[in-house]
Amino acid sequence: MIIRTVIQQRQRFLREGLALLLEREPDIEVVACAAGPGELVELAADERPDAVLLELDASEWDAPRLAAALRKRQRGLRIVGMYDSVGRDVAQRAYRAGLRSTFAYDEGSDALAAAVRGRMAAPTVTPISRSCAKSPASLTPREIEVLQHVAGGLMTRQISIALDISPKTVENHKQRIFGKLGVQNQAHAVSVALRGGLIGDRAIS
Repeated sequence: MIIRTVIQQRQRFLREGLALLLEREPDIEVVACAAGPGELVELAADERPDAVLLELDASEWDAPRLAAALRKRQRGLRIVGMYDSVGRDVAQRAYRAGLRSTFAYDEGSDALAAAVRGRMAAPTVTPISRSCAKSPASLTPREIEVLQHVAGGLMTRQISIALDISPKTVENHKQRIFGKLGVQNQAHAVSVALRGGLIGDRAIS
C-alpha cells in the first residue's frame, strides 16, 4: 500500500529535503508540500492523503489546533509532528488533538519514514526534549558562509568552488558547525540557524 503524504514546512530547504528523503521509500509518495497551515488544510482537503507531516513547534500558529482541524476533516489521517524544540504542554495538546507520532529534525531518514508509517506512535504522552543547540554566535564568519550555502541547497563541491576552498575543508567546516550547534545533520543545522536568526530566508530562496 502506498502512503500518500503531504508535508508542511515553512522553509523551502527543509520541505524539499524531507520530500526527497521520503520519495526514496518504495511505499511512500509525497503528493504535495505546503508552507503554512492554510495551504496545508486546502491541500489535505484536495489530496485526501494518508499522512501529513506538520511543524509541531511553529510559533506563528497553534499546531495542536491545526492537527485537530485536520483530523476533524479526515478522521483516519495519520498526523506526524516535526520539531526542533517543543515543550511538554504543546506535545500533550497535540497528542490529545490526534497526533500519531513525532519526528525530530536531528533524527535520521529511517526515523522519518517510520513516523510516516505510523510505527512510532506513542501510547502515552511523553515530554519532548528541547534542543541542546548552542548559541549560533559561536560560529565564525566562514562557517556562516558555508551554512548559508548549505541552506541554499549547494553540495560540498559546489560550496568549495563558490568559496575557493577544497571539498575537504568544506566538510571540516560542516563538522565544526554541527558540533557548535549541537546537531547531527545539515537539515537540523539549517533549522537551528534559521530559528536563531543566524541566516535568513534569502539564503534558501
